[in-house]
Amino acid sequence: MVALLLTAGRLSAQVESKPYEGVPGWAETKDQRMKWFNDARFGMFIHWGLYSAAGGSWKGKQYPQHYAEWIQTWAGAPSKEYAAELKPKFTASKFNAGDWAALAKEAGMKYMVITSRHHEGFSIFNSKQPYSLNNEVTGGTNISPKGRDLYGETVAAFKKAGLKTGAYYSLLDWQHPDSYDKFAANPPKENPNYEVYKDYLYGQIKELANNYGKMDILWLDFSSKNRQGETWGTKRILTDLIKWQPGILVNNRFWDGLENKNGDMGTPEKYVPPTGLPGMDWEVSHTTNESYGYSAHDKNWKSYDKMMHLFIETVSKGGNFLLNVGPDAEGVIPEPAVAILKQIGTWMKVNNEAIYGTTASPFQPLDWGYATQKPGKIYLEVFDVPQDGALEVPLSNEVSKAYILGAKGKSLVVKTTAKGKVVQLPADFSGPKPMVVVLDIKGVAKVLNNRVSSLADGRILLTANQAKLVGTAGIKLKGASTHDPNRPNTIAFWSNKSDAAYWDMKVQRPGKYKVMINYFANANTGGELSISLEKNTLNYTIPASETPGFKDVEAGIVDISQQAIGAESLRLALKLLSVKGQSMAEISSITLIPM
Repeated sequence: MVALLLTAGRLSAQVESKPYEGVPGWAETKDQRMKWFNDARFGMFIHWGLYSAAGGSWKGKQYPQHYAEWIQTWAGAPSKEYAAELKPKFTASKFNAGDWAALAKEAGMKYMVITSRHHEGFSIFNSKQPYSLNNEVTGGTNISPKGRDLYGETVAAFKKAGLKTGAYYSLLDWQHPDSYDKFAANPPKENPNYEVYKDYLYGQIKELANNYGKMDILWLDFSSKNRQGETWGTKRILTDLIKWQPGILVNNRFWDGLENKNGDMGTPEKYVPPTGLPGMDWEVSHTTNESYGYSAHDKNWKSYDKMMHLFIETVSKGGNFLLNVGPDAEGVIPEPAVAILKQIGTWMKVNNEAIYGTTASPFQPLDWGYATQKPGKIYLEVFDVPQDGALEVPLSNEVSKAYILGAKGKSLVVKTTAKGKVVQLPADFSGPKPMVVVLDIKGVAKVLNNRVSSLADGRILLTANQAKLVGTAGIKLKGASTHDPNRPNTIAFWSNKSDAAYWDMKVQRPGKYKVMINYFANANTGGELSISLEKNTLNYTIPASETPGFKDVEAGIVDISQQAIGAESLRLALKLLSVKGQSMAEISSITLIPM
């Protein structure tokens, strides 16, 4: 997967690539080719290769980095030594492809992508390229046990189970002497011939596309600003690939940037984009623990609640969720990963209607969970049931029926208020969580202005997710990233006074409130903000800081009048008065605390 780039051959920056490098046949057929993908919404990623035999350790030393499939680089192991040490240990002695396929199907997954070859250059498919069969560096790149083809076995089993199949294929190669990467631990080649390497890439992709029947996805990894597009011989590959496999999908990693639009789908890694990726198809790849490849000491398994939040948040924003498992050298998927997939499967058996074939939520972020939709139906995935069971939905459409998935015969009471619809949830729900409420409506969803309500303790929490951003000079939400997946979303890239942000809220009690700002301190960001609410105006300067990190500061006190309690909503507005550095500091939230 994507991580820091090692020392690489210097290549001149290229001009911006055209989608599919301008190769005909791809753009014209995209909608047809993407249909199954956009219906599926949920898939299995499998990282399995020679690195699995290391299990995150090399010669007795554990490496805590969150990508165990990069163990060769963490340890600085020469490819010859690396291969000699791990090839005998990669036995696949307990591997049963049918068991993996059955697990994916039980989890409710509709497709699979497996690492046919990772950055270290070893293949779990039996390549007939001369370098793969015999070379002076590692002896050969094929690592399936004698008489087996692990990639072929996996693909066949998943097809038999009715799932779509795809090959992850790394464009990097740390061992090939003519590749672009000069792996520091290997003896360098004086004059590498990149054309030889491009022919090697073409030859292996040709084998994957022609030797294993129908291929649904070619999942490439990865490019950089100085190494993308035609660097890999992309035009030649794409010209023939669409002929070999007319229905195939190709991701966007022939080109730089996880969110670029040059391929069939964007590929955010270990993060969910704050507002999705409007105008394109996309897929989040995520992990069951921290690493993609098997790590014996990575015990950071995500909880069921955390995983379901990631899964449903992704689908609610219009994306697919590609969830990774990392089997060990014997072919065993770790038990905690199996357990969480089975838990998801229990939920999916009841609630898959709210996932398959749905489109993004019509609403702004909701306090209690997420939403997905189909024509005539809105699905409400409720993680946090209100204390009184009254679920507020900012919707003006008439609701002909409301019910919980799995209990269609029992209708829920729906009332119409100034806030939209209020659905009364049952107090005795015992199904798999989160609960999914279905609203049958006529026509396209008509969404009311979403107002933020007070919490049970009287606080009003205004998050970046809930903010309305105004202006086109650069202000937008910034979210988590591949290497910081738990980072909260922030209002960011704010450097122009013509941009602004505001929240509409419903206040339940008058009086004085302390105003707290949570922001990301940085040496290059800061400035003065104006905070206005009713007749209150606070000016507050956020300083630059040499110590980066999120901080809470008190901006002052506002006084909310008795008359405001009867108002349909109050608006808290942020304006930019001045900037110090590159932009205003990133703002995660504003909290009003009753005094």
